[in-house]
Amino acid sequence: MRRAGPGRAESGEDSAPPWQRLRPAPAPRRQEPRAAREAEARCGGRRRQRCGKRREPRGRLATRSQERRCAVSRARWGHRGTCVRIIFSSWILTEYYLLCSMGRQIHFVVDPQGWCCMGLIILVWLYNTIFIPKVILFPHYDEGHISVVAILCYYFCSLFCIASLLRASVADPGKLPENPEIPVTEREYWELCNKCNMMRPKRSHHCSRCGHCVRRMDHHCPWINNCVGEDNHWLFLQLCFYTQILSSYTLILDFCHYYYFLPLKKENWDVFVFRHELALLRISALMGLIILGGISGLFYAQLMGIFTDTTSIEKMSNCCEDISRPRKPWQQTFSEVFGTHWKILWFIPFRQRQPLRVPYHFANHV
Repeated sequence: MRRAGPGRAESGEDSAPPWQRLRPAPAPRRQEPRAAREAEARCGGRRRQRCGKRREPRGRLATRSQERRCAVSRARWGHRGTCVRIIFSSWILTEYYLLCSMGRQIHFVVDPQGWCCMGLIILVWLYNTIFIPKVILFPHYDEGHISVVAILCYYFCSLFCIASLLRASVADPGKLPENPEIPVTEREYWELCNKCNMMRPKRSHHCSRCGHCVRRMDHHCPWINNCVGEDNHWLFLQLCFYTQILSSYTLILDFCHYYYFLPLKKENWDVFVFRHELALLRISALMGLIILGGISGLFYAQLMGIFTDTTSIEKMSNCCEDISRPRKPWQQTFSEVFGTHWKILWFIPFRQRQPLRVPYHFANHV
């Protein structure tokens, strides 16, 4: 029996043909995908460098387009939120600058009832300033139904309204100093207050909530948590005027959104304001009707008081003779209230009032 040589039985070279023994062994198959992936990655990197973007499979095109639309929507709303924050910051800085630059003493009344009333007014203003642009103005502007002028007008009315409110609430209404210097020619027009035992000019009144006498006091308004007197009466009139404009503008937008504008192509149903759009607009319309009805009567009473040169306290005390008859021309009475003869400045709250020198003489007094 023939014995196999060393190494022949182990390698099995006797059973393989000669042409197969000379052929090199093939590379393992598991290395082919790795090499292909490396080559594809190198080629793909060069392609991305040349064209600047990567080609996506066809199955992902719909998903990518949806993600792109969502990203654009998020960027759009984020940009609007940034604009709103910038606007609010500008308003706060403007008010701080006005109060500091004018050198006026801030009049702060400690009255919890007044704080609640003023907080309610600010809450209503914030509600309409935030939700009306999000629900009506910005969506209709994106679809070309309205112009940017409508948005700017709404924000300007809102700015003037809150500026008048803040300035009227912290402005000095005409508080008398403890030791006033009485001119010699006007001593006969001064009297002693029976509540604070201080000398005060005629047509002044003692406010029990503020705890001091106020020159030409009209009334104490809890909605601004301050008295309405000689120095801030013009701001109160501006507040009534711009509140009427803002409320009317809001009601007009609510009406046009449902009965005049074209329907919106709503793609953001997951947003809170679009899911509860009907409820938000109904609340806005209800608040607009209540505020417009109340402020219109108050504004009319204030205008009639200026035309007749009488205050609300003087009307209620019935101390004036011929109250309904105007004593001065209406231009003069309005100029005395607003502190200027320039009628265009009567509508601007961002200024300092310079009182006109008018004697305190009045036929009868409170």
